[in-house]
Amino acid sequence: MKITIRKKLIIAISTLLVVLFAVAASLFVNEKKKEFAQDIYLNMLAFARLTGPTVAYDYDLYLAQNSFVYFNREMAKIFKQNADISSIKVLSYEGDLLYDSKVDVDKKYEGSVRKITDNFLLDQIHSKNVSMQTSDGKILFLKPNDAGDFVYVDKNEKTISNLESGALLNYLVVSASDKYSVQYTFDYNNLNERIDRMRMRIIYLAVFGIMLGMIMSFVMSGQVTKPIAQLVEGADKVGKGDFKARVDIKTHDELSFLGASFNKMTEDLEKSIEAKIEHDRVKNELKIAATIQDQLVPDDNEIPVIEGIQIAADLVPAEEIGGDIYDFIKLENRLVMYLGDVTGHGVPAGIISSISNALFYGFATLGDLKKILMEVNRVLKVKTLPTMFMTLCLMQWDSISKKFTYASAGHEQILHYKAAQKVAEYKAAGGIALGMLPDISKHVAEVEIDFQLGDYLVIYSDGIPECWKNKNDLYGPERLRLAMEKYGTLLDADSVKKAILAEVKAFAEGYPQMDDITIMVIKRV
Repeated sequence: MKITIRKKLIIAISTLLVVLFAVAASLFVNEKKKEFAQDIYLNMLAFARLTGPTVAYDYDLYLAQNSFVYFNREMAKIFKQNADISSIKVLSYEGDLLYDSKVDVDKKYEGSVRKITDNFLLDQIHSKNVSMQTSDGKILFLKPNDAGDFVYVDKNEKTISNLESGALLNYLVVSASDKYSVQYTFDYNNLNERIDRMRMRIIYLAVFGIMLGMIMSFVMSGQVTKPIAQLVEGADKVGKGDFKARVDIKTHDELSFLGASFNKMTEDLEKSIEAKIEHDRVKNELKIAATIQDQLVPDDNEIPVIEGIQIAADLVPAEEIGGDIYDFIKLENRLVMYLGDVTGHGVPAGIISSISNALFYGFATLGDLKKILMEVNRVLKVKTLPTMFMTLCLMQWDSISKKFTYASAGHEQILHYKAAQKVAEYKAAGGIALGMLPDISKHVAEVEIDFQLGDYLVIYSDGIPECWKNKNDLYGPERLRLAMEKYGTLLDADSVKKAILAEVKAFAEGYPQMDDITIMVIKRV
């Protein structure tokens, strides 16, 4: 029996489609299963860290007081928020099982004390780090590092290899208070159901694709003039400005090569037009964003005038959108000032600085600098990414008591020029960057500076000491200190500001600016 070209094409294309769909489906399902499992793990981790303290609080408030109905109601709300939880247990640091959602369903447990005998689980309960057990029984702990990220460690806090992406877990344990830990058990029923539904959709798609391929191969094999007609039609569309025009030629001869060249030409033309449109759009949006941010930073005419001090400030962004910020908030006889530096620069840093600007205006009336920093940090920690944080120096001048105080959140040291001795020295910085820890009350403090007549204070971002002249030489804090001693005899704060910025610019000798440069000069008058 003679096998025609049409039959050969149908058999070859059908076989190829079956193989491709089978391989692609297998790879896709496995990849999606890992992706879904990773999403469940990350969501559960965030959910456990967020709700753990609430569970502990509700336990003390209700169940410890024999109010099982109220406690059970609160637990039902938590289960409703996350469908991937199988059970929740409240564990005491003494190793007692105080509550088990699977067992304590209708009333509070009233039997003998339920002791935990699993030594691995006891290690997890006693740890302040979030811990977990994998499906193969391995125990891992998550410990925060100095950069605000988490690393995997064992119970002795020695660094170990990271959890494999997509690994299945049995449970998570979080330290919820100074008395309790909460254990969250995973439920992967939703994961399995999603995978099953995906397999069915892939099967339907495969059947449809194979049938479509057979029909297409049957039709195309009987056409000889179709490729030429396609090319003529495609050229006509391109001539009318339709750069999305494509031809589908599979003759595997010179016409096929010509069709591929035609498609490549139209694709390049389309990308070129789209790239230009996108470039113009992004450029325009960045310009608007830069204008908005520029309006948030006060210019010379907007710097408040208050008795006892003279102020000058400036910001030179490294890109259209900067991560540095400064502002002044006048409250009766007090002036609250701040200068901050968000990690990196560009649009993400600009968004964080804009949010921070609004927060400081909202909390400035608290009066106490430490409280202001604590409140701003609390919001930033919740509303920003773990990798985004901001160093900041918050200051306050009281025109009645002539008192100048500051609180540092991991920012650069304040440079104090003493007019009487004509020397400049750095003040202690301290603190920790905003957005790194949920509570920074133990890391920040309000400090008073002996600010005498004629003295200068220079507050700046790291763009000044880290200004590069080349790949090896940078400006550094010592040059800044010497510059302040050189310019300390100038008459006003604005002159000192301009002199320092001019020196930094001259030092760079045209080398590209790597970071935002911000400076604030305050003179006691």
